[in-house]
Amino acid sequence: MRLGKVFGLFLMIVAVMLAAFYTTWFFGLIKGLDPELAVKVPMLIIVLFFLFVVGWTGYVMYTTPLPRSIRRD
Repeated sequence: MRLGKVFGLFLMIVAVMLAAFYTTWFFGLIKGLDPELAVKVPMLIIVLFFLFVVGWTGYVMYTTPLPRSIRRD
């Protein structure tokens, strides 16, 4: 088997395992883990990623020089 296929199989197995873990955590079936955190942690990650993309876009817009046709020299 090619390395790409092995890695794809690995990703599928990990995805199923993480989905099962997240589902049991979300419904409070894992003792010691707060089910509210199953919602709060992913939302925090999503918001931080969105703000990172917005900040990166602003940085690129700020640091990219204007094309010659738009410049006011």
